[in-house]
Amino acid sequence: MVDAHFCVYGINKYMKDITEYINSPKTERQQHLKLDEPCIERGGQSMYLKGLLAHLHDTTIPSGKKIHVGHACHNGACSNPNHLYWGTASENRLDEVSNGGTSIWERTVEKHGLEKAKEMFSRNGNSNGSGNKGKAKSEEHRRNIALNHKGGRPKKK
Repeated sequence: MVDAHFCVYGINKYMKDITEYINSPKTERQQHLKLDEPCIERGGQSMYLKGLLAHLHDTTIPSGKKIHVGHACHNGACSNPNHLYWGTASENRLDEVSNGGTSIWERTVEKHGLEKAKEMFSRNGNSNGSGNKGKAKSEEHRRNIALNHKGGRPKKK
């Protein structure tokens, strides 16, 4: 008989929180890999594999863009669960580059040319906070700016 406290219909409801699991060493998160098996290309994108990977590794499903489905086979179209692992965005990017992928800079140069890429990546003298410089401001807005510069307005909490 299955203990209802720990399982509901055979599914563990005490799964690992993905934000904690991702802090495990990468080698530990890749222990299940079987790269001697062939890739399985079913179509679709990696984001559709998150539920499957969470089920197989007994983790919660990550939200946002910090935790990725990593392809140890270096085939982004592969959906073989024995080739997939939870990885961070930086691990995923490093894997891609180490496997011959190109950087954002290299892709931009390839697509737009060197001069246009330099222009796109330059700040053009616009430092943080000067985006509204020269635009008309209300009297109330100018008062608030003056108070901020004098330290007179209380900070928002």
